[in-house]
Amino acid sequence: MTKSLLVVEEALRDLKAHWFEYIKTITQAAEAQGWQVQVAAHHDVVPEICQELKVFPLFRYARYLDNHKKKLPGERYYGFLLHSWRCLVVLVPLLGKQPRYEHIFVPTVLIHHLLAWWMIMTFHPQRPQHLTLFFVANPGIWDRNTQKSILPSSPLLGIQGFLLRRFQKLVAQGTVTLAVETKGAKREFEELTNLPFQLFPHPVPQLIESSPPSLRLSSSQELSSAPTFACYGFARYEKGSDMFKTALEQLLTKQQDIPVQFCIQWVEPFSLPDGSICEPGSLLRQHPQVTIIDRPLQSHDYQTLLSKTDCMILPYRNSSYHGRVSRVAIEAVCLGIPLIYTKGGWLEEVIGEFGVGIGIQDESTEELTQAVITMWKNFNEYAQLAFRKRAKAQQYFSPENFCQQLLSPKYRPKE
Repeated sequence: MTKSLLVVEEALRDLKAHWFEYIKTITQAAEAQGWQVQVAAHHDVVPEICQELKVFPLFRYARYLDNHKKKLPGERYYGFLLHSWRCLVVLVPLLGKQPRYEHIFVPTVLIHHLLAWWMIMTFHPQRPQHLTLFFVANPGIWDRNTQKSILPSSPLLGIQGFLLRRFQKLVAQGTVTLAVETKGAKREFEELTNLPFQLFPHPVPQLIESSPPSLRLSSSQELSSAPTFACYGFARYEKGSDMFKTALEQLLTKQQDIPVQFCIQWVEPFSLPDGSICEPGSLLRQHPQVTIIDRPLQSHDYQTLLSKTDCMILPYRNSSYHGRVSRVAIEAVCLGIPLIYTKGGWLEEVIGEFGVGIGIQDESTEELTQAVITMWKNFNEYAQLAFRKRAKAQQYFSPENFCQQLLSPKYRPKE
């Protein structure tokens, strides 16, 4: 008998951001395990997505997509009630028309969705046998003084904790699973709610790799060409792109004999906290050792670049990424690519367990510059260690492992 899974993502509208690739990856893995998968998406979902997935175009409002839009007076305080009502208006009829789903998976849950899902799981006659609410935005903030995350004193955070605790009975019954993808987020949510949160991997499909991936070593174990050190993903302040730019400028002017090729994805300028605009600049644009990618990458082009990358540089700021996943980092460890990364948050956690690299202090351009030099001088050692650890990463972050955990009987309601 075919089992039914509904993925609910109001922000799935176009091919931008990560939602389409993420949901497509999960859908393919679930279907391979015998599940029939449907997706409730944004009302204006593009035809390309409808051709790939079985889609219900429903949601006219999406919190992630509508952040820039003008809000109603006072919406900051009652917005979670308004948005839950908007969700109920479309979800209640949908569930009423469909056979009862075995499982519903909601991959991007915010405070604005909690009341709607509690009401559905408590009162709707066609509520699913099991619901998984997945949180990618953690409640904590980074304390620069203690170099740790803390739960801020916030009325909205208090409301979020209150709403989550309404699920206590449903969680205890095994009807609802609350889930996250980083240990930091798990600690923060459990401290906020006193409820158990499951830790799921971030699924990454099998990637293109050379043999062995990205090492490009000759039989004498010497580099046959200059290694490529890269930073992919849209350049942003929170990703430390401004620090990487400064470090590169210092390296290329003061350390002119470093035989490394640098590849940076920098699609558009971004603003710094002081209001100034940060962009690559003439030195990086014109330097023969630097390649600037100024466009979004299609999946095949991106995977081809990954297969030719020898070191990934991710100087992400902990103020934004201490408890957030970086898909680029996961792809790197799965391919056996060593990394230069920020210590203190999720990056250190995942690279320590699944990868190899050099950690730097948060927001330290000086340490970033030195790490590039150290990685270059010891590249063979780092590359071979990373290559040997990649199998563990590939297994843990595989879509099959994700779906086994998501859809396993131990997470479904007790009979």
